[in-house]
Amino acid sequence: MVPLAVKVLVCCQNEIVCDAVALSLSMAGHQAVASVDPLQLASNLTGADALVVDGAAGRRAISLLRDRGFAGRALVTGVATPEALSELVTRCGADGSLGLDPLEALPERFTAAMVRRRRVLIVDDNEIVARFLERELSGKGFDVLYAADAEAATAILARRETRPDLILLDVKMPRIDGPQFCRFVKRNERFRGVKVVLCTGAARETVEQIAADCGADGFLFKDEFLGKWVAEHAQ
Repeated sequence: MVPLAVKVLVCCQNEIVCDAVALSLSMAGHQAVASVDPLQLASNLTGADALVVDGAAGRRAISLLRDRGFAGRALVTGVATPEALSELVTRCGADGSLGLDPLEALPERFTAAMVRRRRVLIVDDNEIVARFLERELSGKGFDVLYAADAEAATAILARRETRPDLILLDVKMPRIDGPQFCRFVKRNERFRGVKVVLCTGAARETVEQIAADCGADGFLFKDEFLGKWVAEHAQ
């Protein structure tokens, strides 16, 4: 579910549209920060959950703010048919659309547009483990991507269209191991909004220290998942 109130950045080349969207969302209780210049919004990225743009500002604003760490949902707005808005979404690299008309119902459409499946990237050289995790997460409503190593994971991260909200990261992998890759993610401003959770079979004391050292957001244990799988398939 979308929180009752979220921070929304509004960037439209049309000042009237920019002000109208910001006012409508503010009156619905959201914190709206508006500007026709995306550079003016770059200092307001902290806590921002959404970015609303028009077709004219869309591609530049989304690209610039995502490169500076924006990890929320980007929506293209305008008075257009659903088909035309869909084309704008693709052209601008947005996550969805937000029809402008009628303006009084815009907050309700904004809430609906913000509801989406969260994306998880599993990075593990053991495909059996990865596929089991994928099945578990898909069943709980997540979109799941898979990479067998850090190189493949980096390619997925680099594309805004596939960038995940969360990475489930194996600790022991060939060439670049989990802690090394976690440090890379956490030190890169472009990936500031991506959470990293270590997925391991190591002892709790060991993994707690590893997670602290590499800046991971948390950890879980593979045997908790695999034990469940064995129990289900042994019956």
